[in-house]
Amino acid sequence: MLKPNIRLFNTPLEVGFRALVILHQFPDQSLDLEQLMYFDYLSLNTNDVGGPASLSAPIPNRGVQVYARKDLLQKGLTILLSKELIEFVGNERGFNYSISSAGKKVLELFSTKYFQELDNRTAWVSEKFGKMSVSELRLYMGENISHWGGEFL
Repeated sequence: MLKPNIRLFNTPLEVGFRALVILHQFPDQSLDLEQLMYFDYLSLNTNDVGGPASLSAPIPNRGVQVYARKDLLQKGLTILLSKELIEFVGNERGFNYSISSAGKKVLELFSTKYFQELDNRTAWVSEKFGKMSVSELRLYMGENISHWGGEFL
């Protein structure tokens, strides 16, 4: 019997799942797309910002991944919204996302080593960067993005 060719890496499902884990670290907050883009990059590349070992391999010019995954993230958020794992929240800045009670329940079902490592990294990122405003995050990312992966140049 042939197995279907199921691709998971770098898909909306994978990026959306990471967004769900990130939103879980902010139970009383909502995050916008830009914050999720930054926190996704930082959660995978914690070593770039003085944190624990990164989950992603250190590739050249990896800083561009922040923006390269925007479309995947938007599609992943659409999947999460369609399954009611996250909610749209309107505020003075526009629309944000927050984890729903169903999203919290789904995450309770995961216990793999990778999930635990991802959860630990997102917790570290939320502690280190979670209190920054969007404009502070944007500035921080803009000032540092060219250095991430520059060791290969």
